[in-house]
Amino acid sequence: MLTWFRKYSSILRASIITALEYKANSVVGLFAILTGLFIEYLIWSMIYTSEGEAYTIDGWTFNRLIAYIFLSMIIGQLKSSWVTSHEMIMQIRQGFMNQYIVKPLSFFSYHFMNFIGTNILYYIPYTILILITPIIFKDLIFINFIQIPFFILAVIMSIYLSYSIYFFMVCFAFWFGEVRALLAAYNISMFVLAGQIIPLDFFPEYYVNFINYTPIPYLIKFPVDIAMSLEVNLYQWVSLMVMGILWCIIMRLLSGLVYSIGIRRYEAYGS
Repeated sequence: MLTWFRKYSSILRASIITALEYKANSVVGLFAILTGLFIEYLIWSMIYTSEGEAYTIDGWTFNRLIAYIFLSMIIGQLKSSWVTSHEMIMQIRQGFMNQYIVKPLSFFSYHFMNFIGTNILYYIPYTILILITPIIFKDLIFINFIQIPFFILAVIMSIYLSYSIYFFMVCFAFWFGEVRALLAAYNISMFVLAGQIIPLDFFPEYYVNFINYTPIPYLIKFPVDIAMSLEVNLYQWVSLMVMGILWCIIMRLLSGLVYSIGIRRYEAYGS
């Protein structure tokens, strides 16, 4: 374990140093979040204003909905592995996998540390935004201190689970070469289907019941639900946390299996 930490912590440090050379990226990312939120604010403001002050949608007031979108968009950015996935795909396509075969280096762990390191500058402004949400949305977010540690754990789980799903899809590049269209389709669908731009409560009951048997709710909905819960429900949170961890394990094992088959194919054909 100590050897693993030393090996991959050096990769993490190198990624952070690289990220510090592109400080403007964090500003652009923050601007994208605020722009997206402003657009959604205008759209939902027109809908709610046209119906009157007391109008709600499935029990959602305007302020509660905006608070949800605010948090969900931040978490959506934190968990996105699009850039790292592109780098992994290019390494597979261009035949740069030998270093992971010759050296005792995990393709999964290497790029996960690289993903965390290169995104470190995004985490700082997003963390600040999350910290000020209780001030902006008073009595709607983090009304109890115990919600904060559970929220942090849920976000960490979301990041790892999301990365594992991306990695699973990336591994198909061993067979198909170009899988960025698959990742793009996944990204676009998750904006809606994972509840990033509208709450899952707005979806039909049959759809919600279906995705409860998938890892999708643990990407966005679970962390946001903890932050916006009006009462503490430790039993439910711990139960869902355990289910989320199980999904992390399942996706890690599944992606590892696909990678193992793919890398054997790579070794057999040389690229």
